[in-house]
Amino acid sequence: MLCEDCRKQNASVFLKLAVNNKVQELHLCQACAAKKGMGFGLETGAFNISDIVGNMSGYFKDFLPPEKKTLRCGGCGLKYAEFKESGRLGCPQCYASFEPQLAELMARIHGAAHHAGRAYRGGAELKLSKAETARRLEELRAALKDAVVKEDFEAAARLRDDLKRLEGRHG
Repeated sequence: MLCEDCRKQNASVFLKLAVNNKVQELHLCQACAAKKGMGFGLETGAFNISDIVGNMSGYFKDFLPPEKKTLRCGGCGLKYAEFKESGRLGCPQCYASFEPQLAELMARIHGAAHHAGRAYRGGAELKLSKAETARRLEELRAALKDAVVKEDFEAAARLRDDLKRLEGRHG
């Protein structure tokens, strides 16, 4: 098969992208692949997967929906398309600006957008003053009553457990 770019040499780099149910195939020779920024170091044997993923990011820009191309962080001005290209956020406010997109991304990568693994339970307990403990207990009791009134029983159960934990530690 000939290279789709130069149509002179045999294609030795085959790339298939499937994004949003659109499949695009590229068949390139090593020289044309290097011109497009897809020099993977195969000729030297220095193969690095992050180079491949990083170099392919330019192809994903074409598949971004128009509403995501115009998203911009209010703090640093980073565009969502630039984040998709580099994989790096520009400032702490980016997390709030791109929250729905980041949650969707985490769900696709990890299967969920919230932590579901083990939590570290060792180490010293947090030492609270009696006044701080009383204030937190009061807040938890008020939040528990509110959750019961709203019939949010999952939240009520979590608050009840937090109350027991705090009362057991300082009660």
